[in-house]
Amino acid sequence: MEGLLHTLTQLTRLPGDQLKSILHYFIPATVPRGIMLLVPGVMFPPAWLIGSGSLRAFYQVEENKRTRTAGTKEKLIREITNWIVPEGGILTDIRSHLHQVPSQYYIEALEPCKLYSLSYDHYLAIRTSHPTVAQALFEDPLAMADLRVQMCNLRDAAARFEMFENTYPGLKGRLSVNIQASFLNIDPTTLSRLRAKK
Repeated sequence: MEGLLHTLTQLTRLPGDQLKSILHYFIPATVPRGIMLLVPGVMFPPAWLIGSGSLRAFYQVEENKRTRTAGTKEKLIREITNWIVPEGGILTDIRSHLHQVPSQYYIEALEPCKLYSLSYDHYLAIRTSHPTVAQALFEDPLAMADLRVQMCNLRDAAARFEMFENTYPGLKGRLSVNIQASFLNIDPTTLSRLRAKK
């Protein structure tokens, strides 16, 4: 429970004595790399507090790609990564978790992870008994959402890459080129070039 308390303290910026009484609401789990924790359409998804490792949230879009044969198109499924969250963070399909509507995207473990699962019912219990803690749980994701909007608004790929590196310094070298490129909305070849310059 010491690891959970440390992670919660880091996330909420609240003193440990305010958090000890809610630790039993978080269910620990160890998951290997590549596990899908959430898929679209799930009701009541938990929130995952990340003790170690990293998670990503993504959705899939179907695109038509021209083939070399004139006039033919091939259907291609492309993954768009909308969140990457390292240790110390919390991730869920927040709209689905808080408003109890079907989830819209996938959540995948990018590395072996130590997670702490918080069900919606347990979140409600915390919100009733410890409203300050419940609010603090999702303040960091709100701030990160604002940074994500700022990053998406940058037109220059190098500027988005630099902002990513400054925002997530601990992720350097831990993400595949394709996943990071998807998050930054740039071509993997461009990202490889930017990484090589660092």
